[in-house]
Amino acid sequence: METVLVSVVALALIIMSALTMTFNVFQSANSLADAWKDMEAQSMSIRRTEICVAVTGNYTGGLIDLAVLNEGKIDLYDYPRWDVIMQYQSGNAFYLSYTETYPPGPGEWAVNGIFMADGSPEVFDPNILNHGEVMAVAINPGTEIGTGETARIVMSTPNGVASQCFVTRDEEAESEEE
Repeated sequence: METVLVSVVALALIIMSALTMTFNVFQSANSLADAWKDMEAQSMSIRRTEICVAVTGNYTGGLIDLAVLNEGKIDLYDYPRWDVIMQYQSGNAFYLSYTETYPPGPGEWAVNGIFMADGSPEVFDPNILNHGEVMAVAINPGTEIGTGETARIVMSTPNGVASQCFVTRDEEAESEEE
């Protein structure tokens, strides 16, 4: 009788262990599938996002005016989550923070407006950079770029797609002002 009781308890433990292990395997497979779906969605978002950043006009000091063209298929917004980094020839690099007020303060950047390809103000989806639209951005560097020196500006969307441009402080315009 005692061996039957021990056998029944052992059999119950084996069945419980098998059920627990099976449940954990299915739960792990489900977590892996969810992670794979999230990774695939993020990858698709990155593939469909493309921006092009360019300096508009000559830079003679003060604010740096940029044009950001949305060449991708994803509508872009959430500007506080964008990254803007400015690197000087000396090797120093600075992160510029976003501000909603224009003009931006030192070490900040702001959106000055979003325009259609023909230069007219956007009318659909205000404050969202749609495909083919151009966003006017002003950057106020924390440290001025020296005359004749070049700086690199890198802008990155929240999903990590980046574009860069170079700005050189114009010597001629400064000598004309003096």
